[in-house]
Amino acid sequence: MTATDAEQADTPDTRVEGEMTVVGIAASAGGLEAVSLLARHLPNDLPCVYVLAQHMSPHHASVLPTLLSHETRLAVKAVEREEVLVANTIYVPVPKTDLVVEGDRVVVKQPSGRPAEPKPSADRLFTSIAETYGERSMGIVLSGTGSDGSYGVQAIREVGGITIAQDSESSKYDTMPASAVETGCVDLVLSPRQMGEQLSNILSRPRDFTALQAILEQPTEYDDLFHQLQARTKVNFRHYKENTVSRRIQRRLIALGFEEYARYVEFCRDNPEELDALYRDLLISVTRFYRDPEQFDALEAELADYVEGVKDRPFRIWVPGCATGEEAYSIAFMLNDLMDRRGMPRDRAVQIFATDLDDSALTRGRNGAYPAAASSGIPDAVQQKYFTLSDDVLRVKPEIRNQVLFSRHNVFQDPPFSDIDLVSFRNTMIYFDTPLQEKVMSRLLYALRPGGILFLGASESIGAMEPYFHRVRDGARLFRKRLDTTFDHKALVRFGNSKITDGVRQRPDKARAGSDVLETDTFKALAESVAPQGVLVNVHKDIIRIFGDISPFTRVTDDLRGRLNTMVLKAELAADASSLIPLCLKHGRPRDGLWRDVKGPDFNRVRLRAYPLNIDPGNHGRLALLSIDTTMVDGSTELDRGSEEASSYLTHVENELADSREALQITMEELQTSNEELQSTNEELQSTNEELQSTNEELETSNEELQSTNEELITVNEELLINSDELNRLVAEKNAIQVALPLPLLVLDTSLNIKSASQNAIELFSLTERGAHLGHISQVFLP
Repeated sequence: MTATDAEQADTPDTRVEGEMTVVGIAASAGGLEAVSLLARHLPNDLPCVYVLAQHMSPHHASVLPTLLSHETRLAVKAVEREEVLVANTIYVPVPKTDLVVEGDRVVVKQPSGRPAEPKPSADRLFTSIAETYGERSMGIVLSGTGSDGSYGVQAIREVGGITIAQDSESSKYDTMPASAVETGCVDLVLSPRQMGEQLSNILSRPRDFTALQAILEQPTEYDDLFHQLQARTKVNFRHYKENTVSRRIQRRLIALGFEEYARYVEFCRDNPEELDALYRDLLISVTRFYRDPEQFDALEAELADYVEGVKDRPFRIWVPGCATGEEAYSIAFMLNDLMDRRGMPRDRAVQIFATDLDDSALTRGRNGAYPAAASSGIPDAVQQKYFTLSDDVLRVKPEIRNQVLFSRHNVFQDPPFSDIDLVSFRNTMIYFDTPLQEKVMSRLLYALRPGGILFLGASESIGAMEPYFHRVRDGARLFRKRLDTTFDHKALVRFGNSKITDGVRQRPDKARAGSDVLETDTFKALAESVAPQGVLVNVHKDIIRIFGDISPFTRVTDDLRGRLNTMVLKAELAADASSLIPLCLKHGRPRDGLWRDVKGPDFNRVRLRAYPLNIDPGNHGRLALLSIDTTMVDGSTELDRGSEEASSYLTHVENELADSREALQITMEELQTSNEELQSTNEELQSTNEELQSTNEELETSNEELQSTNEELITVNEELLINSDELNRLVAEKNAIQVALPLPLLVLDTSLNIKSASQNAIELFSLTERGAHLGHISQVFLP
């Protein structure tokens, strides 16, 4: 602690809470540089206290207090226990703690919330400042990832305090300040330098920042509209090219009959639907199939070689700014044609992510329905293969629609996709200014796998990202991500097929054994001796094999399409089969059916007989052999014997009725069993759904933990870089002092070994190597 610090600590603070402004500062990844810059320009004569919530690693001691003390004349204190708030002091947390303000003190708290949440919590700090200091509270959100601080700025704004966020141009990571801006509760968006330099002016006019904003910025004439659009759509159009924005706004003015821009702004303020219309106009959701055919030809040639190298994993494509989806479908057609020509299975995993900001355009893309005029740019072969045309509507076939996932996504704000093989981002960056183009390109670079393909529009370039790509071929806007780029990350085979275990292999082998028995000549000979005409069926009445010619006993209707079971038999025989099969399988012995009047070439009576088979059925389930017996009965003989057989036939009918009742009971038991199985399956599905939800929550938690760890690593890395620079500076100063020192100087360790020496000492003592012992000096000079 310096003397100034000690004086401030010993001098009692005479100000009351209402006279002091407490400034909460939130920072995360990239925030160390921003905090240092802010501290460097903070005045030291304001009645302000600064409390910092910088996300840091819980496993490393922070050097933040030391670093900040070199950047500012304000006192810097690491808060390890409760401290009284003293003006012109920056309070810094220590790892594994939260800081909150209670009355005139800053208090150390144990972190609250989930383990993956950032620490210290800016939201918790901001909320405590708002509750204690009301209008005299201020919240500043600097560079970082995530959304910490967004809830806190709302609390400060609600009590009348001042909220400030860092601008995207000066932020290394702008997710955290952008999230705060999206709440609509941020008063000013400034750079850290501007925050420090203008803090006196900001505190002097806490209710009106119009004049200050005019001084700090160079506003465009459309800032008021941009503010309304961002508040409604969460999209910032300030970095779109001004000429493009101007043309779109002027078109809306003419369409609605406004001559003055100010009147149009007022109209938008009172009519949110006009803001929606302007939003759709600014997005420019226009595209078509196979736009720039020669570019698509070049892409097809490049994909032909690339697809060969994609083995077991899915082929992943991202089409940001997809509009109504024509480009995404064009790439899907091309990829499917390539797989067909190369003999690849159609069902191999293809994942196409089509994203945009326009919800209405995304809806059209999901439907895959376009006016017939859209077919003008589609090759005839593609149209016949992948489209259906009806009522002047061109529809993409379902198998292609299922390959494309449409989703709302902001390419310059939302997290990018990863492990992408092809990014097609065409005719969109031409509407962005240069800083936004570079920001978007860095996200696309991150999304691509090493060696992945980037497909741009005919008038677009990769700009500052050129060192990380190489052009595929002349004349084509195709680029490959370099394999040696520092942005590379190892490919994660998340969707690869796992190896089959021995236990899994045994089941098909066992099933095959049962099937092999059915295919032997011995089984065929035995079956035909019992049933010269018949079928082999399973418990579900599906026909496994056919013996002899059963065509006289069958009927073919449309209801049987796609199935081969006992329902192909004529109605009366099919009814008998339905009762005989379960009865013979249940009791394990043959069962006879009734003689039925069925006329054929050499028969007029037909009867079914069912035989249960006691063999390993493999995958087919339990089997039964159904024999079809025939006979020719003379009509006169039937009449003579009618009286004799009447009683026996009646007995037979009664027996068959009893069998039918038993078969019905079996069927009811089977239905009940099926119902129980369905209930069990439903419970399993519910359990699986709960497991999937639990897995999803675990993945979200893991993602938060990874993000928090990444922020901590970035902060530690920044501290190490600053330490390294400081050490280099100190070494340079030490060397300069040793060279310029007029007196001989030796620096010794505790063992009297020479660690370093001035130039005069080296010459005087004839030192030739570092580390020599003091006793080795050949000359001794006495005073």
